[in-house]
Amino acid sequence: MQIFSLLFFVFFAAVFAVYWCAPRSFRLPVLLLASCAFYAPFGAGFLLLLLAMGMLAWGGALLLEKRRTKPVLAAVLLVCLAPLLLFKYFNFFSDSLAALSGILHLSFSPLYLQWGAPAGISYYTFLMVSYLVDVYRKKCAAERNALLCVTSFSLFLQITAGPLTRPRDLLPQLNTPRSFDTKQAIGGAQLAAFGLFKKLALAQTISAFAEPVFYDPQKLHGMSIILAVFLYAVQIYADFSGYTDVARGLGRMLGFELCENFRSPYFSQSIKEFWARWHISLSSWLKDYVYIPLGGSRVCKARHLLNLFLTFVVSGLWHGAAVPMLLWGCVHGLYMMVGTLTRPVRERIWGSAPGPLLRLRAPLATLVTFLLVCFSWIFFACSTTDNIIYILTHLFYDFQPTVSYVKESIVLLGLTPSACVRIAAMVLAVAAVDWFKRQEDYAAWMARQKSWVQVCISYVWMAGIILWGSLGAGSTMYFAF
Repeated sequence: MQIFSLLFFVFFAAVFAVYWCAPRSFRLPVLLLASCAFYAPFGAGFLLLLLAMGMLAWGGALLLEKRRTKPVLAAVLLVCLAPLLLFKYFNFFSDSLAALSGILHLSFSPLYLQWGAPAGISYYTFLMVSYLVDVYRKKCAAERNALLCVTSFSLFLQITAGPLTRPRDLLPQLNTPRSFDTKQAIGGAQLAAFGLFKKLALAQTISAFAEPVFYDPQKLHGMSIILAVFLYAVQIYADFSGYTDVARGLGRMLGFELCENFRSPYFSQSIKEFWARWHISLSSWLKDYVYIPLGGSRVCKARHLLNLFLTFVVSGLWHGAAVPMLLWGCVHGLYMMVGTLTRPVRERIWGSAPGPLLRLRAPLATLVTFLLVCFSWIFFACSTTDNIIYILTHLFYDFQPTVSYVKESIVLLGLTPSACVRIAAMVLAVAAVDWFKRQEDYAAWMARQKSWVQVCISYVWMAGIILWGSLGAGSTMYFAF
């Protein structure tokens, strides 16, 4: 079931009513049944796999609590990771072996699986891994209630595209009896409205102009491609953060606090800060379960840099079993390595800068970070390395700093004057809110506003959805991961 569809909102309304009307002892089964109903359209076999993996993780945690050893941990992690490796990465590794064999002039016939990857398998696998490792590290106790444990892995609000609210944070909420909180529900509805505006109005409007460029860029060059890259940067943020806000908002309406996933990432002043603000739940997961186990920063400088790079290689492969995604991860790994190496030099330079110049540090750092992130989106957006090469070699091809050239580039993208005005208005609205809430969550920021301000802001989002939105326009871009 797609979350941005009329069917889903009818489904959620029914779940909302049944959940709050049901006796407290029945609410957990209601959530699990709702999650199964939400996931079933993706395939009965995939649903059975999800439930079976959930039960295996539940049993594995109980085993780890009795026998807390590294061999047992390795065994249960391998069992949990096996379906992900098989469904998502088998063909990629087979292709890689075939390419390596060709270079070495060896005979190798690649074997391919024709199965599609189960929806959300990257997300719920990572949730199970975090739960098992946390039990091993004694950061949480193994849950005795299998129903509760499986529900924490399969909760329909986050199963297909996050956020990665870890079981150690979600289990206590699922296990705590709660009453309907009107204030929390209103805050959730406001957050969901903001998310719907970003996804249905802003992201969907931009997608018609940006996405085609990365699938077939050969007809464009120069400014047209540069504009498409900037549009894509806005689109992917509006799309993914919009989905997350809807999921978190609906979760608040059911009494749950799903983890924050975005906090004004395009106002970051470094790549390191960007990853502290972008896809926060994945970034923190990679830090806790990849970067730190590799040694983190508690090793020599060379090993520290390698740990940073390898962590982002994993991030790239998590996003997709394809060379462009691997390159995207490598680009951010290099960004982090260079940033770490040059930080002392940059601090000395700015430390000796005069006052007037020092005031430019923040805006300049923000601009440079944004441009670096936009450049990396080229690798993320392209489906083939040929398209990446074409875009990189034609970014400034026949570039002319004239008004007529810019107008021509806009026309080549298919942008009309009305579309430009509409996109600009929505971008400014979202950017303004992001600027004011850059130090806190949207729900907390809204709660500090006066009632009439909250109403006005929410009316702006709803008006934008009605005028420019497109319900049922498809799943979030991150659904593929």
